[in-house]
Amino acid sequence: MKKILFIASALLFTGAAMAQSPDMKMNRNYVEINSSADTLVVPNKFRISITISEAPSKGKTSIAELERSLARALDASGVDIKTQLVITGQSSADGKRKDIYQYKNYLLTLTDPQMVETVFNELQTNGIANASLTQSTRTDLKELQAMVRVKAMKNAQQTAGELAGALGQTIGKAIMIQSYSSAPEAIMLRSYAAAKSGNAMQDAEMPELKFNDVRVNQSVTVRFILE
Repeated sequence: MKKILFIASALLFTGAAMAQSPDMKMNRNYVEINSSADTLVVPNKFRISITISEAPSKGKTSIAELERSLARALDASGVDIKTQLVITGQSSADGKRKDIYQYKNYLLTLTDPQMVETVFNELQTNGIANASLTQSTRTDLKELQAMVRVKAMKNAQQTAGELAGALGQTIGKAIMIQSYSSAPEAIMLRSYAAAKSGNAMQDAEMPELKFNDVRVNQSVTVRFILE
């Protein structure tokens, strides 16, 4: 379900004398409007960063054992490892030297918010402590940006018409259009880490993981001819 909030603002560069400002190239008077629109939507794409590491110490757990634990955790969560998990970095050690710190970094992509909590729980159960949610966004982000951009343009046109009408004039065609995109924002309402410390924390029931809506913002600057 989408929740939509639209915001429009007009910037009048020439004050009350807007009809007296000529566009030098076309020798026409114009009004310039800044307009923005926002939409709030529920996130449906999540990325989790996972690191497994083998410290150079006695009794260490090998990378191979940690990989098996990770595979068990993801399999129990219903993750398709071949399509949803990628390696983003690893040490270059071959495992023969005992004084080399070895690690592997993974990026897991999920499309179900309920699976996020399931994955963290399974990682903890299988001894994988270094994991964090790095992104929550939308799979249809480009389509949402296009929708919001159109709304921003319509807001600009309406505002320009209202300003021109106050002076007994009308607006004509647009002679300049610029658009600006802001990075989508989504913040988790409750932070979550795979590791928990203390028996009390382990025994306590954690609240359900919830996410803020993703805010998609688009802004435009448009010049309309005054007639």
